[in-house]
Amino acid sequence: MPRQLQARAASCHYAPMGSVDPVEAAGEQDPILPWRLVAGAFLHFIIPAYLVAALVDWQLGTPANGESFLRHLPAFSAIFLAVYAAAALLCSLGAAGLDRILRGRRARREARDPAAPARRSAQRLAAAVRLGKGKFGAEGDCALEQLLHGHWLHADPRFQSLSADLEAVVQRSVQALAHATDDGRAAIVETARPAIDHVRQGLAALEAAERGRAESEARTVARYVELRYGASDFAGEGD
Repeated sequence: MPRQLQARAASCHYAPMGSVDPVEAAGEQDPILPWRLVAGAFLHFIIPAYLVAALVDWQLGTPANGESFLRHLPAFSAIFLAVYAAAALLCSLGAAGLDRILRGRRARREARDPAAPARRSAQRLAAAVRLGKGKFGAEGDCALEQLLHGHWLHADPRFQSLSADLEAVVQRSVQALAHATDDGRAAIVETARPAIDHVRQGLAALEAAERGRAESEARTVARYVELRYGASDFAGEGD
């Protein structure tokens, strides 16, 4: 058994690597919602905006002396905060509404895109590997590495189902690990590793089926060419 585990670890160590990490290429990080950007901008610039508004109020105030301005400052600050909070709320709600419209348009456009299922399958694979790395021990990392660098045909619905299964196993297992005790974590890892390995075996079976299909098609085409352009068709031309 140790020798078998060592051989599997070695195969992971020498797994083929591309010039671009598929995990990074898939873009796993969720985008920041526009309303959060708008709200964050309002919070970030509240002090500069307050200072500018106070300076304008100082210049426009009558009489423009320090003592009267200090007495006026609490009321001015309350008005400024109320107006600023209302503006931040309105702009954030507007950004949220606009984002919903844009998301709907993007979803409809993606639904019409024939390459969308394959793209989502590749993203599921990369996200699952990224999430599961370091969570299920060396054997789990090995299986995930082999899956990441396997020969996936994401346009094929069978491979899409396989990536969906992998994503479900990794996500549920990681969520369970976050709330488990030490003993529970060991049990979850022991359950997740065989499940991930079953996905790896499923990928190997699909890869073998695709290799067999490709070889069969190659033999069929070669046989067709041989029958159509046999040696008898050209025999004697050089004589």
